[in-house]
Amino acid sequence: MRIAWVSPLPPEPSGISDYCAELLPHLARHPEVERIDLYVEEGRRPNPVPAGLAVEALRNLAARADRYDAIVYHLGNNGDHHAEIYRTLCVVPGITMLHEYMLHHLVRAVTLARGHPAGYVEEMRYAYGRSGQSMAKRFLASGLPFDTWSYPLFERAVDASRAVLVHNRHARERILRSRPAARVGAAPLLFDPASLGFANLDRAAARRAARAELGLDEGTFVVASFGFVTPAKRLPVTLEAFRRLRRDVPDARYLIVGEVSPHYDFSSVLERGLETGVQLSGRIPLDAFERAMLAADVAINLRFPTGGETSASLIRLLGLGIPTIVNRNGSFAEIPAGCCLPVDLDETETDLLAAYLLRLAGDPDLRRGIGEAARDYVARDHSPEAAVEGYLSFLRGVIAARPEPYRAVPPLAPWPEAEIGIELVAEVSGALADLGVDEEDEEALRSIAEVLVDLRRPSG
Repeated sequence: MRIAWVSPLPPEPSGISDYCAELLPHLARHPEVERIDLYVEEGRRPNPVPAGLAVEALRNLAARADRYDAIVYHLGNNGDHHAEIYRTLCVVPGITMLHEYMLHHLVRAVTLARGHPAGYVEEMRYAYGRSGQSMAKRFLASGLPFDTWSYPLFERAVDASRAVLVHNRHARERILRSRPAARVGAAPLLFDPASLGFANLDRAAARRAARAELGLDEGTFVVASFGFVTPAKRLPVTLEAFRRLRRDVPDARYLIVGEVSPHYDFSSVLERGLETGVQLSGRIPLDAFERAMLAADVAINLRFPTGGETSASLIRLLGLGIPTIVNRNGSFAEIPAGCCLPVDLDETETDLLAAYLLRLAGDPDLRRGIGEAARDYVARDHSPEAAVEGYLSFLRGVIAARPEPYRAVPPLAPWPEAEIGIELVAEVSGALADLGVDEEDEEALRSIAEVLVDLRRPSG
């Protein structure tokens, strides 16, 4: 099997680049894989080069596409790392690994951020018809924000791809709701304990070293959250629960390990947090990031809304046996019972989170039992072998079928740019609403519907 692999790679500061660097050596060693060539943007040569693979310029892929059995694109929701990948996959069809189905910010990066507002309006129209077009125009005219999570904008990428891979059932089901005939498979996110810098160290010694590195005493109860800090991580909820915990465990510490989004005013969320046991690290290298996980007694990985991602931080935490609290939402709800502690997204969320923290702080045996169940789950379902087989089994099927890119039809989209019937019905519906006609006016609606049908019939 000859594979063209298109993704960000280290030293690009991206979780997807770290993921690809970890997976590629395992994939390249598989006897079924004849070669993997890495395609990257100009000026972004990886260092080090994973598994010593050949590196090519992404601009050359179109001319070389017929050399490969499969072209695999890795796509995330960040224009800094994925803009050129997105543009290329729309021209050179391949298999797209969607690390999340939420691509709205990526689409804005390749349209609005590059001075092309008409392109953004067109993408919203393409995926969501007249309502999407109107929403985009209203946003551009007023600047007022809207719920972008309701308009994830994965449709163009899916339509341009021969097939799509994701990491969880939630993402697969969401894509199929909009694109029911698309070929969508799932491959687990890997965790390779052998790749950890402390893999050969005694775990207790590694934990002591990790705590010393962070200035933490051995007996301190440590709660931690990991990853890119955004509003979706629900840190106000976590900080309130931690504040309650400190009433009973006054020396508890809360580590927030990860870069804060430049679009999130997290300093106002923290308020006095830095004076009450909260420690904010900012972005740190991957090896230090993983060591910090060992320092935690309990991790919190809340997420809402979710864009269909499988959290690499969460899989690492579970693989390390760190008892973790999650929202019962999206892919997080797929984790087997007993391997984490779920909280619902309702009025009980903060109370339950605080209760979990207090119970876990006082029960090391409970922490140990949840951690062992989590570690067994990841070793079984997220091993390098399971991840490689997930990829290759899907690629085999796609290579055998040689599917063409999927084309949806309205009302699923893409909507025709000028569909007179749709425009007419929309205008008539708006006029009827203005006149006070509602669904109970059956006689009037029947007469209007008959006229519209007659107008849509071909003449002659």
